[in-house]
Amino acid sequence: MPYRLATPCRYPGCPKLSHERFCATHARQTQRAYDTARGSTKERGYGWKWQQLRKDILKRDPICRWPGCTDRSLHVDHIVSKRRGGTDDAINLQGLCTTHHSEKTCRYDGGFGAA
Repeated sequence: MPYRLATPCRYPGCPKLSHERFCATHARQTQRAYDTARGSTKERGYGWKWQQLRKDILKRDPICRWPGCTDRSLHVDHIVSKRRGGTDDAINLQGLCTTHHSEKTCRYDGGFGAA
């Protein structure tokens, strides 16, 4: 499969060309900065209590709750995201497979055609 055309690195002032958004040097640097600013799972509210709740939800929903899907649930999804006022109550949580969790997260939380 052919590569897309190389374009300038999007890091301000970098003249290197890349097939990705950033050159290899700035990709690592921007990822490190993002990870630092994001904080740990505990700092984001996903500590020990969440891990226990996650186990319970995956036990309750062993199969993806997406209509028509029969794949194994690997992710616990907030039906109404926390950003939009959802809670960690079991009624607001569902088990989803990786594909459908990514699709839902991208569609509703990521700003790519957000509803």
